[in-house]
Amino acid sequence: MKSSLKQTLGLSLMTMTLLFSPLVHPVGATSSYKEKQQQNTQQQSKQKKALSKKKTQLSRAQQKVYALDQQINGLTLQVVENQQKMNHNRKQINQLEKKIRTLKEKINKQEKMLGDRLAVRQSKADDDPLLEAVFGAKDVGDMISRFHAFNTIAESDASLLKDYEQNKHQLALAQKDLKQTRMDLIDDRILLKKKQRELKAEKIKRTALLSRLKTEKRSIETNILSLQDAAAQLKAQEAAARAARAAEKQAASITKTSTKVLSKAKGKFIKPATGSISQGMGAASGGNGYAYHNGIDLAGPVNSPIIASANGTVIQASSGGPYGNHVYLSHSIGGKTYTTVYAHMNALNVKAGQQVKQGQQIGKLGSTGNSTGPHLHFEIHDGGYQYNANGRTNELNPSDFF
Repeated sequence: MKSSLKQTLGLSLMTMTLLFSPLVHPVGATSSYKEKQQQNTQQQSKQKKALSKKKTQLSRAQQKVYALDQQINGLTLQVVENQQKMNHNRKQINQLEKKIRTLKEKINKQEKMLGDRLAVRQSKADDDPLLEAVFGAKDVGDMISRFHAFNTIAESDASLLKDYEQNKHQLALAQKDLKQTRMDLIDDRILLKKKQRELKAEKIKRTALLSRLKTEKRSIETNILSLQDAAAQLKAQEAAARAARAAEKQAASITKTSTKVLSKAKGKFIKPATGSISQGMGAASGGNGYAYHNGIDLAGPVNSPIIASANGTVIQASSGGPYGNHVYLSHSIGGKTYTTVYAHMNALNVKAGQQVKQGQQIGKLGSTGNSTGPHLHFEIHDGGYQYNANGRTNELNPSDFF
C-alpha cells in the first residue's frame, strides 16, 4: 500500500497496538474485551479534550494566517506603489537631463553674445556717449536718433543679462532637482528590495503555518478515527468470539471425521483477488511514509471481484483515510482469532456485522485512498489489527497461505 500518511497513521495507531493484542484464549475473553473497551473509552475522552484544545489553537492560528494575508496584501501594494514611483522618477530624470542640456546650450549662446557686447562697450568705455551723440551728429534729427539707439542698446544688454541670470538660476535648480531625484531613485530601489524580501518572508511564514495546520488537523482526525475504529472492532470481535465459541460447542457433537474436515476448511485462507503480487510483505524504502509493508498488493483490473479469504464477520466496511474503501473481517479458526484487511476497493458489497463465507464477494478492486494504481492491499493479522510503520507486529505473510 503506497501512502504518504502511513507514518502519521502508524503513530496514531500506537493506541490500537495496546487494544488489539492477539486473542488466543477464548476463556475470559468477554472480560478482556470489556477492559479494552474501558481503556478505549478513556483514551477517546482524552483525545476529545485534546481535540477541543487543538481546535482553539487552530482557530487562533487561522487568524494569524488571515493577518499574514493582510500583511502580504499591504506589502504587495507597497511594492507596486514603489515601482510606480521609481518609474516616475526615471521619467523626471530624463526630463531634467533634457532641460539641463537645453539651458546649457542657451547659456553658452548668451555668454557669447554678452562677451561680444562687453567687448564693444569696453572699446568705447573711454568715450563719453553723450558727447559722441551730440558732436558726432550731422543734425538735430541725427542726434535724437543716436540718443534713441544708445538707450535701445543699453536696454537690450540689460534684458540679455537678466535672461542669462534667470537661465543660470533655472540650471542650478534643475541640477539640484536632478541630484535629489537620483538620490530618491536609489532610496526607492533599496526600499523596493527590502519590501520584496519582507514579502517573500511573509509568504514563507504563511505557507509553513498552513502546512503545519493541515498536518495537525490530519493527525487529530486520524487519531480520533483510529480510536473509533478500535472500539467498533472490539465490539465486532467480541461478537465474533461468542459466535465462534457457540460454533465450537456445536462442532463437538459432530463425528471426529466431520470435525477434521470442517477444521481443514476453516484453517485455510484463500487468495482474495486475481492478479499478480505487485509488492510483497517486508521491508520498504520509506519513500512512501513507511519502512515496512505489512501486507501484499495484488494488481488487477478495476472492478474485478474481491472475495473473503475465509469465513468471518465484517468488523468494518467504510470509506476514507489512507485505505480508501476498505473492509476488516474477523475470523475464528481453530480456537484462534485472525483479522484480514482489504483496502483501496472501488466498491463495497458488505456492511459491518454481516457474516460472510469464504469466497463470497465483499467488494470490487480499485484505487481509492492513498493509492497509485488499481490494486488490492491485503493483510492477515494473528489476533486483532495492529500497525507499525517501521516494523512487523502481528502480521502473517499472506503468500504463505496460497
